[in-house]
Amino acid sequence: MQHPATFPQSGVPVPADGHMPNTFETVNLGDRALRYICRGEGSPTVVVDQGMSIEHGSFAQPISVGWAKVFGEIQKTTRICMHDRAGLGSSDKAATPRTSQDMVKDLRSLLRRAQIAPPYVLVGHSIGGCNVRLFANQNPEEVLGMVLVDSSHPNQWQRFAEFLPPESPNELPILRTLPHGTDPSFLSDGIDIRASAEQVRATHTLGTKPLVVLTQSPRALRPPGLPPDISDKMRIAWAELQVDLLNLSANGSHVIASHAGHLIQLDEPQLVIDAILKVVHEARAKRPYVH
Repeated sequence: MQHPATFPQSGVPVPADGHMPNTFETVNLGDRALRYICRGEGSPTVVVDQGMSIEHGSFAQPISVGWAKVFGEIQKTTRICMHDRAGLGSSDKAATPRTSQDMVKDLRSLLRRAQIAPPYVLVGHSIGGCNVRLFANQNPEEVLGMVLVDSSHPNQWQRFAEFLPPESPNELPILRTLPHGTDPSFLSDGIDIRASAEQVRATHTLGTKPLVVLTQSPRALRPPGLPPDISDKMRIAWAELQVDLLNLSANGSHVIASHAGHLIQLDEPQLVIDAILKVVHEARAKRPYVH
C-alpha cells in the first residue's frame, strides 16, 4: 500500500447491477496510506466524505450503501472522488480517538498528494457533513458548494439531552449514547464525536455558495429501542437541526426524502444525484471557466 498514487482512467461505465470495478488507488501520507477512487472528467471535482464507519471497499457489494449508483451517475457530468478514511476498508489505521480536524487533515493531504486539484463541491453524509464543513472553513477558496446528506449537527447531542431522563445505572444503552455520542473505541474509525462537534461549531458560513441540505423522511427516524415519546422528540429535534443547517448559506435549499432513512443515498439515490448536479451546475454558472 505504499506505492505512489496514479489516476484511474475516466469514463469507466457502471454496470446496471450497481457494482463498481475494483480499481481503488492508494496514496501514501508518509506514515500510512489511504485508498481512494476518482472517475469522470470536468470541474469542479465532487469530493464525498461518508458517514461514520462506512467504507467503500471496492464497491463490489451490490448495494455499497448506495454510493456506487451516485458515483456512477455523477461521473457522467464531472469528476467525482471518494476515499476510505483511516481505519476503514483497506486504508491504514491511525491513532485514535480521531476528530473532524484529523479527518480533514487527512483528506487535504490526500487531495494534494494525489493531485486532485480544486475547485471542489463537497458532499458530506452524517459525520461526513461535519468534516466537509470544517474543510470548507479552512479552505474557502477551494470550495464552490456543498451537499449535506442527512448531516450530523454539532448541537444535536445537547438537543437530545434536553428530553432524555436522568442517567441511571439500568438505563438502555442507546439512552447513554444519545447525549454523549458513541464511544470512539466502539467505532472502526475511532471518531470522538463530542470533540469534533466543538471544532465544527466554530466554523463560519458558506456565504452565498450553493448548498443543498438533504434530510431523511420524518417517518423513517425511528431509532430501535427508544420509548415512543423520546423517539418522537428526537424526530422533531432532528428536523429542526436540519433546517438550521440552511443558515450555512444564503443560497441554500432543503429537500426532505419521501421515505428514505439516514442512508438517503441507498434508499432514494436520485435525490443525492440531483442535489449534487444542482450544486455543480450552479457553481459552473457562477464561474463559467470551471468545466
